[in-house]
Amino acid sequence: MKNLTTIALAAIILSIAGTARAQGNEYDTALANCPRKNLMDINTSGCLVGVKAPDFTAKTVDGKSIRLSDLKGKVVVLNFWFIACAPCHAEAPVLKKIAAQFGRDDVVFISIARETDDDLKKYLPGNAFFSTNIADKSSGINKGIYHVFGFPTTLVIDKQGKIKYYTLGGSVSETVCEKELNAKLVPAISEALSAAASK
Repeated sequence: MKNLTTIALAAIILSIAGTARAQGNEYDTALANCPRKNLMDINTSGCLVGVKAPDFTAKTVDGKSIRLSDLKGKVVVLNFWFIACAPCHAEAPVLKKIAAQFGRDDVVFISIARETDDDLKKYLPGNAFFSTNIADKSSGINKGIYHVFGFPTTLVIDKQGKIKYYTLGGSVSETVCEKELNAKLVPAISEALSAAASK
């Protein structure tokens, strides 16, 4: 099983490396050069911090068009998740509190769910944790652009459009999620907010 995981990881990294060479994408190049022992190395090594976040354009579930590059000068929090994900459920109430905490600041919170538009619209009433929600059933953003390996995955993108914080996976305990996110995500957002935007 361990060998299969190593082979699968190597195939993913080789695929990303080929894409990076073809596209010249800074994120893909950095991801291909991340430590390769296991997927969690991407999480713990900080290899994506300081890398320009790849741009994307999408429609939100309420029909608005959103483009990441149009949000330059603001701090952006992206959360990749799906409805049947237990750790995603555990962290959702904590993320909702954090979004409310920064609600008056220049921070945009975007959830990107690996769901159909209809399923997400049915789920969100009573369950939404961010006000901006994107259904990404085809995984065009999840897999195609950000190469998300595990759920939930959360990124903080600073005012210059660079990744300040990257984490993947999580606990099924809301208490553990609260401790982790308050210790790491909240300071990352605060630091990104206090930094001046580039001209």
